[in-house]
Amino acid sequence: MRFLFLFVFILTGAASRTQPKYFDQGCDASKLPVVFVHGFLGSGDNWATQMQRFSSNGYCNQRMFVFDWNSITRSKSTDSLLNVFIDEVMRKTKSKQVDLIGHSAGGGLCYNYLNDSLHALKVAHYIHIGSGKMKTAAGKNAEVKTMNIYSKADMVVKTGGDIAGATNIMLTNADHMQVATSEETFVHLYQFFNNNQRPKTTKIISPHNPNSYVTLSGKGVTLGENNPLSLDSFNVYIFNPATGKRNLIERNVRSKGAYTGWTKFAKDGSFGFAITTKSYFEFEVRPKNGRKIYYFFEPLKRTDKAVYLRAFPSAGMIAGVLNQIPKDEKQTVLVIFSSNNAIIAGKDTSAIDSIPLSTPLLAPASKTMIAAFLFDDGDGKTSVQPLKNFGGFPFLGSADVFIPADANGTMRIYYNGRTMVLPRRPSSDGVMIAVFQAP
Repeated sequence: MRFLFLFVFILTGAASRTQPKYFDQGCDASKLPVVFVHGFLGSGDNWATQMQRFSSNGYCNQRMFVFDWNSITRSKSTDSLLNVFIDEVMRKTKSKQVDLIGHSAGGGLCYNYLNDSLHALKVAHYIHIGSGKMKTAAGKNAEVKTMNIYSKADMVVKTGGDIAGATNIMLTNADHMQVATSEETFVHLYQFFNNNQRPKTTKIISPHNPNSYVTLSGKGVTLGENNPLSLDSFNVYIFNPATGKRNLIERNVRSKGAYTGWTKFAKDGSFGFAITTKSYFEFEVRPKNGRKIYYFFEPLKRTDKAVYLRAFPSAGMIAGVLNQIPKDEKQTVLVIFSSNNAIIAGKDTSAIDSIPLSTPLLAPASKTMIAAFLFDDGDGKTSVQPLKNFGGFPFLGSADVFIPADANGTMRIYYNGRTMVLPRRPSSDGVMIAVFQAP
């Protein structure tokens, strides 16, 4: 017996390995490929739930793509990189056009991209979400079919409004993340791409029996920059959400390509494997440069090709903030993270043990917090006050919470009716991140 290093079929992770097989039986390969573009501090997992809704309605996983870009220090070459990416998507899918979606700062990026007439020819439909108001529909001559979705409740981008020549959708209660990730938005996305036909479902449907396998794949990148963790190391485990302990089971010797122990991301940061639909899973990420990170995930309902593992950047604005996180053998550092649903007071419920975190002080609507960093400010006491000099950015929240490290201790994390029990590892060893997706 030994710790399970999850029995997986490594489908990416090295140049010689095969590409992920996405369990796409019965999908409609005639649909145009979709390219998703995230906003500031985002990555491809911002789109995970919408991609799974599309696949629940017959879209093929291998025809949906996310463009990851450095939203912190955007360069003039970003438009060119997006163009190269779209060309590669068309080559892989043998399509003459794509459908394009941009959220927040990604909307500005897409508008600039489409202002080139040759670029505009490659895009059949463009959807502008939670981004600034533009004068006309996309394209140099407003020639690209454009939908514009914005919300009155968006506290990050407050300049949304109707765009001349576009199909305009105004939501009333969606925050800056929900305007891109909600079921309501999905209906509009699907209809715009499919001649006003409604989707069969807005839910994420599991097409498999319990204990069957789905594909889990994504990337290892640096936070905000989205630089790939090229050939950096990671390990993966199944864990028990009631105890936080890694399971002890024998290696599945019948599974070809199964592995135990450390492996590496591919050069572009990608990875992929198969996992049962009931498994809670943990990643231990060990970058060549930077701190070790432990990621804890809930079970997948269906194939997810946008699982992202972020390491801390080594330089720049974000690094300056994250360098304040202690490396202490006596305390645990925890991050509660939701890539596609902000934690907002009055709307969401989040807590660690008996300490509420979704309070007006910590999680006001104006913060649109998707990541709550919890650690002690140095006095060994819990005040549950925002940490000074930490997270002046939108989306990043913090609280002064002292979590004693304990090799035998656990902590219980609550998020909108769901729970995980996790170990209390010392921050000198690494940072722990509990990941919850919107249901």
